Amino acid sequence: MLKKQSITLQMLLSVMSITIMISIFGIIFNVLNSINTQKNSFIYQSELEIKLIADFVSAPLAFGDTLAISDAFASLKHRESIRYATVYSPDKNALVTFNPYDYEVPKQMQKIESLFISDNPLILDFGLYNQTIPIKQDESLLGYIHIQKKTQSITDSTKDLLVKSLIFLLLIILLTYFISKSLSRKILHPIIHLASVAHRVANSKDYSIRVKHNKDNEIQTLYNAFNTLLKDTDSLTSNLETRVQERTHELEQSIEALKSVQTQLIESEKMASLGSLVSGIAHEVNTPLGNALTGGSIIVHETKELTRQINEGTIKKSTMLKSLDVLNESSQVLMLSIKRAADLIRSFKKISIDQSVESRQKFNLYSYLEEVLLTFHNKLKKVPIKATITGDKELVVNSFPGSYAQIFSNLIQNTLIHAYNKNKKDAKVSISIVNNGDSFTLIYEDNGDGMDESIIKNAFEPFSTTRRNMGGTGLGLNIVYNLTTQKLHGKIKLDTSPDNGTKFTFTIPISEN
Repeated sequence: MLKKQSITLQMLLSVMSITIMISIFGIIFNVLNSINTQKNSFIYQSELEIKLIADFVSAPLAFGDTLAISDAFASLKHRESIRYATVYSPDKNALVTFNPYDYEVPKQMQKIESLFISDNPLILDFGLYNQTIPIKQDESLLGYIHIQKKTQSITDSTKDLLVKSLIFLLLIILLTYFISKSLSRKILHPIIHLASVAHRVANSKDYSIRVKHNKDNEIQTLYNAFNTLLKDTDSLTSNLETRVQERTHELEQSIEALKSVQTQLIESEKMASLGSLVSGIAHEVNTPLGNALTGGSIIVHETKELTRQINEGTIKKSTMLKSLDVLNESSQVLMLSIKRAADLIRSFKKISIDQSVESRQKFNLYSYLEEVLLTFHNKLKKVPIKATITGDKELVVNSFPGSYAQIFSNLIQNTLIHAYNKNKKDAKVSISIVNNGDSFTLIYEDNGDGMDESIIKNAFEPFSTTRRNMGGTGLGLNIVYNLTTQKLHGKIKLDTSPDNGTKFTFTIPISEN
């Protein structure tokens, strides 16, 4: 509870509580001690009083003069504290009683006693005091005397003491309150002022503010320490701001340099991809061109032979027909080979233009991916890897075909380089297309070596490669990730484990406004 209050109130309540507790304990001790003292004094006075009365009545009692005893009791009328007094015979029967208020007096003495009797549970009501002593003369028992007294004097004195003590306690509380208030203001005000200044410094960040205290004491020491702290903080802040500006400038330069290097590496990766494409096309075109060259050579040879025989006039019909069959077959081979080479060159031209010119257009995804696979036909055949495309053949997307060419070129390159270093048996690559309505799913999967956990967690990070010393840039999958998420606004998921192949799942919108 106190923790939620101000330090001034905490100090005030603490001092007040301690003062009140000490005062109450002191009052209780004083009252109890006073009661004990008054009771002892009351008993002592009562003993003197009863002995004096016993001396007065001893002579009349010895002669059996009850009238003289009554006359002796008459002097007790002025003592208001005595309720009654009784003289008993040696056999404990009442002889003479002083009872001005007609209280009930026992006719038979009970026992010799000296005690306080009270039926009232109140702590300040001490009840009645009973005292009995024997009356003797020369060791001879003459009888007994019993008196009963009021204790109102003790009660009145105690109440008076309590009233005075409570008044004293109230004065102590008031005095403590004003003294504590004054001291707290004197002691805590500089600290509260310091807290206020500290709060202002924290809000304004103005470390040039200083605090002042005119007295040479502990508060002045605290103020000096606070001012020193502000001075050091101001100096450190200024130096830190300068250093931050310098580091920020250096960091900006480093970032620009990194961006430049990354751009160059990405361009290099693109060129490497195109170079790989050119290499694949060269290998693919080489076969049909070789066949075309062979067919053309045969046609030239047969044509020269026919021309020679015609000029010499030695040509026969059978020879003519045979040569025409050869020429016809060779021309068909020539045309098919040239057509095959033309198709390859057209695919290469389309893909290379798509990768270099980033323009949105509608295209059949299935057919386009077939053309991409066609450019890698020769390299896939060398492993050998069986590549297939399945799924929706009619899906038309409005997107960037060059991005798809670059994505799948990088994936196929990764497969060729990394997937089948351990086992090349029954190597397969599959691409499947699933139309989901507003989006479509592309799945690229191989049954190669897969990746371990250390590679998976950094697979899409730039410059992450296991073949850095063999010319790898580590940008292939990073380019795939960036093209998918930023250019095509899609998502990519990688599923792989050692010796269980690798699977890339792409979810991409079919078209964008």
